Amino acid sequence: MPRKFFFRSILLTMLLTLVAVSCLGQSTTGTVTMSATVSKFVEINSGGAVTLTGNSGGGVTTDGVANSPLAVSINLGELGPSNTNSFVTASVPLKLRSNAAYVLSMTATVTSSGASSSKIGAADVGFGLGTVSRTGLGVNAGADTNATSGDPTLAANGSVNGTTGRYEFTAVRSNLSAFSSATTALSGPIIMNAVPRSNANGLTVPAMFAVKPQFFENGTTTVSVTFTVTAP
Repeated sequence: MPRKFFFRSILLTMLLTLVAVSCLGQSTTGTVTMSATVSKFVEINSGGAVTLTGNSGGGVTTDGVANSPLAVSINLGELGPSNTNSFVTASVPLKLRSNAAYVLSMTATVTSSGASSSKIGAADVGFGLGTVSRTGLGVNAGADTNATSGDPTLAANGSVNGTTGRYEFTAVRSNLSAFSSATTALSGPIIMNAVPRSNANGLTVPAMFAVKPQFFENGTTTVSVTFTVTAP
């Protein structure tokens, strides 16, 4: 083999080797940048069926359905002296869920057809939130603040007025006159941990309403209550 051709072959082989090494060492990069937001979220739904006790006539017109929008309608029946029960009481289960600290407030109006001070008024409708429950998979443990006095039928929450003889709910935020405008009833920390929305658990609490049958002025009464939950 001629020496000149031999050296050319070596040079060609080295060149091809260098090109191969160069190709093997080549790399490229690409990046993907993503952003997202998790907004504050709160909701209130029915926690289940309503319980009505002490009523004479009336009944639950539209019952609560667990995990469905809260839209309950109740006929308390007779609230005059012909009803000999101590109280007519309605217990409405509420279910709250949130991914942030929450505040549950309530607004109530009471309208009666009577004309005298003996008609049923907002102060005659006892109100309170019962025991708060945070149980079930995905529910965050936390301490909630109940701003009401609880079960309005408890002896500590009302008594007969020694001057007028009328039964009165006297404890702090124990009747609907305390909720003529939006007023906090319950507040607390985040309710749900990081679980899918399909998880139906949450914070449950009964909203309790009570009227003591008395010699009220005859007529009809309408009670309207709106609960609102917010994440401040």
